[in-house]
Amino acid sequence: MTARVWLRAGALALLVAGVIAGLTVYFSTEPVPPCTVSGIPTWQPPTDGQAHRFIVAFPDRAACFFSPDENHRLVAQLRLPAAHDISTAAPNAGNIALRTAAGPYTLDLHDGKLSRGGLAPFDTGTLTQTDDPQRVMYVTQRGLLGFRVIDMRSGKTVQVVHFKGFTWNPRFGPNPPSHGLSLAPDRPELWVLDTPNNALHVFDVSAVPRSSPRRLDDVRLQSTFTGPGSLTRSADGRFLYVGGTGDVIDTQSQKSIAELAALQKSTAVLEVEWIGGRAVFPGYPR
Repeated sequence: MTARVWLRAGALALLVAGVIAGLTVYFSTEPVPPCTVSGIPTWQPPTDGQAHRFIVAFPDRAACFFSPDENHRLVAQLRLPAAHDISTAAPNAGNIALRTAAGPYTLDLHDGKLSRGGLAPFDTGTLTQTDDPQRVMYVTQRGLLGFRVIDMRSGKTVQVVHFKGFTWNPRFGPNPPSHGLSLAPDRPELWVLDTPNNALHVFDVSAVPRSSPRRLDDVRLQSTFTGPGSLTRSADGRFLYVGGTGDVIDTQSQKSIAELAALQKSTAVLEVEWIGGRAVFPGYPR
């Protein structure tokens, strides 16, 4: 009888040890945000009275702050434990609203605190980019490797543009395949993301809608996408940030000039200017 009790106790001890070991392995393999590395300070709002500009990428459970004026140096980070699987980021009353797997959260940049709720946009397979002077809208969508051109006066699709020489098999994704649009602020130039082929396509759209967009160049990206990707342009038009590969594209040279680890793991990217003690979001209504 005593031997049986000891045998059961030994088995229970082994079971408990196994569970503890399993939990240890589980927690030790939890992904570490790519910007929470040694020597990178926790975000604190600038207090020197100067204007500061940041590109903020949101990988899983973190915010990573880069300085475009310092060769995109990583300058600060925030751990956001509740913000799992961040898909979109947008301004919300001077703060940043995040869409996560658990719903919307709001990040207060004054104190770095994250709270539940906020008007965070939903991620969608359809993207639009309007060109008001030309009175057209560019649209990407699921099932289309390319984009549509819509005449805003009639609402009709006047052109469907494909990436000649590039292919895509919808069965192997990602879908949508062209999940990024950006219109240059200083010239009639449209950039479109091509996720399956790890490329950006550049078009001259000066004659649209009278004539089709004319392809100018194809820019190869450095890394392979793991999802649909995203495309964010800096307010001054100088840089394009490719979420999902980490590429920073110089729009003048049309070359990748940097690769940001946090941007490889994020499709939610936002530009923030800190001016006079508050956050300003270029490109968004104030």
